[in-house]
Amino acid sequence: MVSAKRPPVLASQRVIDAAEIAVAPRRRSADDLLRLVPGVLLSQHGAEGKGQQLFLRGFDAAHGTDVEVTVAGIPVNELSNIHGQGYLDLNFMIPEVVRSISVSKGPFQINQGNFANAGTLRFELGVDPAARGTRVGYELGSTIRHRGVVVHAPKRLGPRTFTAFEAMRDEGFAPGRRAQRVSSMSQVRLIDSPVYGSLDLLGSGYYARFGSPGALAAADVASGRVPFDGVYQDDGGGTSIRSLASLRHQIGLGVGKLEQRLYGQFRHFDMLENFTGYLQDPVHGDRRSQMHRVFSAGYQIEYQRPLVETLVLTVGGSWQGDSISQEDRRVDARHGVVHNNWMLGVGQHQASARAGLRWRPTKWLHLEGGARADLFAYDVIDYLQDDVREQKVVGRASPRLLAAFRLGPRMSLFAAYGRGLRAPEARSILAGVTAPSDVVLDRYKGGTPRVVPSDAIELGARFTGTRYLSAGLAAFATWIDRELVFDHVSAVNLELNQTRRLGVEIDVALRPVPWLLLRQDLTLTQARFVGSGAPVPGAPPLLSGSSLTLIHPSGIRAGARLQVVGARPLPHGASSATYALLDLSVGYRHGPLQLDLQIDNATNARWKEGEYHFASWWNRADPRSTLPSLHLSAGPPLAVRLATTLYFM
Repeated sequence: MVSAKRPPVLASQRVIDAAEIAVAPRRRSADDLLRLVPGVLLSQHGAEGKGQQLFLRGFDAAHGTDVEVTVAGIPVNELSNIHGQGYLDLNFMIPEVVRSISVSKGPFQINQGNFANAGTLRFELGVDPAARGTRVGYELGSTIRHRGVVVHAPKRLGPRTFTAFEAMRDEGFAPGRRAQRVSSMSQVRLIDSPVYGSLDLLGSGYYARFGSPGALAAADVASGRVPFDGVYQDDGGGTSIRSLASLRHQIGLGVGKLEQRLYGQFRHFDMLENFTGYLQDPVHGDRRSQMHRVFSAGYQIEYQRPLVETLVLTVGGSWQGDSISQEDRRVDARHGVVHNNWMLGVGQHQASARAGLRWRPTKWLHLEGGARADLFAYDVIDYLQDDVREQKVVGRASPRLLAAFRLGPRMSLFAAYGRGLRAPEARSILAGVTAPSDVVLDRYKGGTPRVVPSDAIELGARFTGTRYLSAGLAAFATWIDRELVFDHVSAVNLELNQTRRLGVEIDVALRPVPWLLLRQDLTLTQARFVGSGAPVPGAPPLLSGSSLTLIHPSGIRAGARLQVVGARPLPHGASSATYALLDLSVGYRHGPLQLDLQIDNATNARWKEGEYHFASWWNRADPRSTLPSLHLSAGPPLAVRLATTLYFM
């Protein structure tokens, strides 16, 4: 576990604390907190409630395919989700109880598991001592947004204990962007004993409905056939439900420390969308209705023990079992079923074991090495093919090694190597046993049922001067055995050839006075297919983020973030536009009353949050064409939100 108190072991390692989170601009949901991570780009072609498209280190991770995320130690990437492999929906978290975000880029540490090819992001929950007590907040936005939040975190209890409730409704900036949600989260320490250790209970419930405007053909926008922020069909959207509970136990055993976690989840997700109009079905249209329901249970264990003063042994393991039902159908304008694409029942298991050593032979040298083994077992039933059933077990071993060398009290060098992994989707298990027809096989394009490995290296340096300045430089390279690219026409993931990514990350933090922090981060990446040298679709070659965080003792606080995104290569040789986006926040607290103003897209830039290149056919008066063309999803214009919070101590 990455800790703010522990020296970094990677040049790119970062912890974003509660103070920075509290004043971050564009803080509509916990999803938006990912924008604080250097080198991360988010794209939302739906409304709040649908998982965002995520980019990191040259990976278009779609909805989470190559970025591992945990919440309070619980993995939240959804293996075999019908809408996207590794699907992430973080909207169930309430931003006010996110205590920190720990960032570990690349698959270099043994506690990084499935999907961590680009990196791992860990959300820790709690309320810092300075913000504890009871507070009630209300937010009103220019998009007819209403949000209420209540947080109860008694001061006499530790930072992990809290109860929070959130309710939100937003009409959105244009048609198809309406969203509403309710969420509750509670965490309490049940036992805190020198004999029995500590036992923490976490519970969460979440319900959301959201719109989905889809994408517009750029030619239709240019001709004025549809508005820039319009929709072709206004019935897209979906529902997301989650309930979660976990028990975390920590205890000291002599000189060692044991940590265990038991958790369970229920997830329901349904979605209606249409990206291609009438391209595949000229009569009824190409609306796709998806339903995904899963029950999960999991267990984790980790034991750390110093063998000698300078050598620490870490061993651990985990298991998660999922029971899944999922359906994908093409439906008509009244949502009646036209064709069943697939209907699966899935039982899947994920198990891992890991062991590693941390060695500090001198105060200047830190070494970590070890390996993990991951195993995935699938039992898949195809209800549309006479209950055809297939079982498969696949696995992968992943070595990890890193070194940190201190040149002096302020300068350190870092080197790391790691093998990452991405498990197959459950539906790919049936690819070799379905009937040999193009219609059937099209449903199972999703890759060969095997664990896809990646190999990554990172070299870097970090300067930590006085309290005024720190800076880091990291050069990285990643090779992934099989690239996974989402195809909008078939609405499935296509497995392509080997790719490699080369890149450089630079970050600088300047604190001229104790209450002002300035940050600049820059990521340059080249992502290519190894065989052809062609660019990897979707991967942004340039990301720049400039931010200001101001927390003055007088009660004034402010935040600003300017993000610049370079042109991204798209499929079939196309490319996206560049854009720059400025978000602002300002607030003031006097006694128990706090006021906050947030301004998204402060320059009111007309920008394309999503750009794609695929074939569609919306106007049936025009000739039908299967040639790909540019499509876009409009980014939000200037939006203002005013929030007031009342603290009861």
